Amino acid sequence: MTYKNLFFGVLTLALIIFAGIFLIRGENTTSNEAAENAQIVRLSVEGGRYILSPSEFKKDVPIRIEADISKMPGCSKSIVISAFNLRKVVSGADNVIEFTPTKTGTFNIACSMNMYRGTFTVV
Repeated sequence: MTYKNLFFGVLTLALIIFAGIFLIRGENTTSNEAAENAQIVRLSVEGGRYILSPSEFKKDVPIRIEADISKMPGCSKSIVISAFNLRKVVSGADNVIEFTPTKTGTFNIACSMNMYRGTFTVV
């Protein structure tokens, strides 16, 4: 291996590491900014239905759903919002769901078994 090849190999590796660090730091900044500006929502279950409070959100503004695990039996903890490709199982250790609605309308939220259902609106 020549010094020229070694130099380009080290340079390539350094660029990959730098790009990785930049991307990781950028993601954390975006998440922090999104959390600060998020629409805060409480999620629970009553009578077999998901209750979101509030249930109307603004398009293109991050949503932070905080699930009340004490009011969510069985499979209601396995949440699906198919319109936004979102699936998450909430627990006592991780009861937060975050996403940004990119379209308007009324959307369904359901458990993975489709036993618990609810809706929310994005304007």
